[in-house]
Amino acid sequence: MAEPMIEVRVADLLALRSYDGPADERSAVVRVVVESAPGALALVPRPEWPPLTSLRSRRAEGGWLVVARFARPVAVAEVVAELGRQAVWPAVVATRSDPARFDERVFNPVGFRPAWDRGVVPLGSAGLTPALVTELRDAQGVSVGPDADPRTVAGLAMAGVPLVGPGFAEVDLDDPLAREEHSLVLRRAALDEHGSIDWQRPVSVLLATRRPEQLDFALAQVARQRGVTSLQLVLAPHGFTVDEARVRDAVGPAVDVRLAPAAADRIFGDVLHAAAGTADGDVLLKVDDDDWYAPDVVADLLRARAYSGAQLVGMPAEFHYVAPRDLTVKRGHPTELYARFVAGGTMMVDRPVLREVGGFRSVRKYVDAQLLTAVTAAGGAIYRTHGLGYVLRRNESGHTWEVDLDYLLDPSRVERTWTGLTPSRLVEL
Repeated sequence: MAEPMIEVRVADLLALRSYDGPADERSAVVRVVVESAPGALALVPRPEWPPLTSLRSRRAEGGWLVVARFARPVAVAEVVAELGRQAVWPAVVATRSDPARFDERVFNPVGFRPAWDRGVVPLGSAGLTPALVTELRDAQGVSVGPDADPRTVAGLAMAGVPLVGPGFAEVDLDDPLAREEHSLVLRRAALDEHGSIDWQRPVSVLLATRRPEQLDFALAQVARQRGVTSLQLVLAPHGFTVDEARVRDAVGPAVDVRLAPAAADRIFGDVLHAAAGTADGDVLLKVDDDDWYAPDVVADLLRARAYSGAQLVGMPAEFHYVAPRDLTVKRGHPTELYARFVAGGTMMVDRPVLREVGGFRSVRKYVDAQLLTAVTAAGGAIYRTHGLGYVLRRNESGHTWEVDLDYLLDPSRVERTWTGLTPSRLVEL
């Protein structure tokens, strides 16, 4: 009698990574067909799963077929989602050798929920496992007692689970924004202290601007970045000249400066493409000249790049400052997930990936969307981390993405509003 198996068909790697099929569906044989994948897929089983007795991956059925056989039935959704996560892990990961550290690819904020279904729950005596993290995702917070296992506490903090109790900062968990800010502060500290991946990489910030009146503001956003060992600014003044000494004074001695001036009649995509060609960093970060950036934006994007394994990471435009109305709007985008879209002013991409997809397109508008589409089409992963460190300034005009202000203020798209400029406290204005 043939072994019963469950088959899952997905269109591409993005669907594979975001698969959330029935949680109660289990099988000892899981058959996955990915219609669009760059090559054969491998799977390293999680420690809590039954033993993996065989694994086959081959081209078939118009895509790639993976058949995983286990000694006992296993949760199918977990297997499929893990296959997707591993498909985007870096081929070579610099790790720290301390055995007390944890793998960020297992314990990380992926799947953080900004809302909750139940209140604060006690930690209990369960040991740290990925299943425990999943179980606690819907809780408003987790109360940690004095006898809690430090390793369990550290792993939960890495995963962004909001922890409260003696030794933790006071937080109003009834406020969703304060709860997420608390989670972010904990996860940063835990990832740095207990993670195994060395996430530091040389970063080149690409800043193209045709507005000389915005230059000082934009340079200040670069100068305030911290926690990064190697930062370079590639400034592309579009249609005007700048004094390089003035730029260096503005960003400080810790930031390397390159200039990539462009004539006023050059297409915006070409300006960015030339700036990218001037950069030296392993990863490139495109920023805009009129948006606010928290001091930890570059470091947070690097952390997300490490634990997600994505080729492009970014933040959502969750906070908008609508200048004509003097109003701050929080739009409530889902975060900490693989996605197809991130804010263009926060796109961090591996330099080889940008080169492989042809660089920035030679277009006047939709440069960001073109890059996102190209990365997805090439089988790359896009990851959207938290949006608390970025505020998009929205004026009446002057944006490559033109949109009616009433669209931004549509109640169906707005989660919260404040009078004046009111970002997350983590922006540290």
